[in-house]
Amino acid sequence: MKTVKFISALALSALVCVACKSNNTNTTEEPKGSGQTIENQAAETAILDSAKAAAGLAFLEEFYKVYDGDYEEGGFNDEYIKSHITPAMKQWLMDSYDYDCDGECMASWLFCYEGGGDTGGLKVRTIKPEGDAYLVSCIHDQGQNKEYHYTIKLTLVQDGDTFKIDNLEKIDEHYVGYDE
Repeated sequence: MKTVKFISALALSALVCVACKSNNTNTTEEPKGSGQTIENQAAETAILDSAKAAAGLAFLEEFYKVYDGDYEEGGFNDEYIKSHITPAMKQWLMDSYDYDCDGECMASWLFCYEGGGDTGGLKVRTIKPEGDAYLVSCIHDQGQNKEYHYTIKLTLVQDGDTFKIDNLEKIDEHYVGYDE
């Protein structure tokens, strides 16, 4: 949460710098009534988009830090996950749970791997913005130079001063180093 606030403050500072610079720029391409040039409006939009992407990235990095810690301690913390997803995402995870269950069980593993396969320990995870979403790639070490690769696309929605995960789409899943 502190990271999200820091990123937001950084974006606001950058916006103020751009606004100050625009007051010192003489150009004839000023839109009527806006007080800003087209170039400055585009720059401000890019800064805001960049700040939002960075804040979303910080949100997901924190989400996965807690997610991994809970998993290492014996399982997924569904209450933590529920507090970071939308109701639609919660329903999708519940619908994706294909096992017998008492209560509200969710396929929480889908944030890191596809169910039913042997994944081994997490070797590396990367998270990068892609348009309005984020690609999350997980590589699991299978031992003996073998790996399991899993990539998903997560979509976030703004929820006050933070985000919630609204959609998960599997992009790729494959094993590396196995004889075909």
